[in-house]
Amino acid sequence: MILELVFVGLLVFGLLVMGYRGAVHEFQILQKEYAPNTNWAESLAEQLPLVIRTLPKHMSGGWSAPRTEQKAWAVILRTQGKKYRTTWSNWLLTQTGDVSPENMLEIAEAAKLDTTIQYWAADEFKRWYWLPPRMPTPYVSLPGYVAGVKKTSAEATVITATDGSPLEIWIAHEGAVPAKVVGPLLGKDPCIQTSEMIPWISEVKYVEMVLRPGNALVLPRHWYYAVRVPTNADTPAWYWIGHFHSPISRLISRD
Repeated sequence: MILELVFVGLLVFGLLVMGYRGAVHEFQILQKEYAPNTNWAESLAEQLPLVIRTLPKHMSGGWSAPRTEQKAWAVILRTQGKKYRTTWSNWLLTQTGDVSPENMLEIAEAAKLDTTIQYWAADEFKRWYWLPPRMPTPYVSLPGYVAGVKKTSAEATVITATDGSPLEIWIAHEGAVPAKVVGPLLGKDPCIQTSEMIPWISEVKYVEMVLRPGNALVLPRHWYYAVRVPTNADTPAWYWIGHFHSPISRLISRD
């Protein structure tokens, strides 16, 4: 009996690993207007990027300038090796492009973003084998900011624009990025790379999109992405990134 249970457990584990390693390689993006009682599992099963428009407030959260600019949350900063403290409201007024709070997850907790991402799961944005989601990471990024190329490992990576300027997002499936390009491209702004900087960069097939406040982009596993705030933007971009994991993806992920 014990051996049979072990065999079944190993079989299920193997199927989950095979499912995780599999990926859909199509240049297609799903788009949905948010509506209550949407069958999200059906969309998630397609393993394609998904844009969700007109999110309700409970799914975008209170991560915005009007909701937080008067808060006195403690902010920890480090410049030139020195650590100092200020308040959230003061940091928003004096924010510079190269200094971000070290305690953004504590600020996310104060902004109740853990509750926000739980609303996603409560709205049936999940699959049966997913784990409960963890705290998302919030951002307030100035015009010209670039978060270089990263690869998704979670079952779903959610980028939610909540306030301020729109985001410019670059995405590419792992099957569309030659192996010889991956290493040199990681962490860099893909939009300014040339063949002189990274040979064979011209072979990468990618999609660029604009994500406006109130909308979210959901990326399945095995996609590369980069986030940028337009240099000509008038205000910072407010957004958060959350990850939905299965036991397998949580095991191998650093997200």
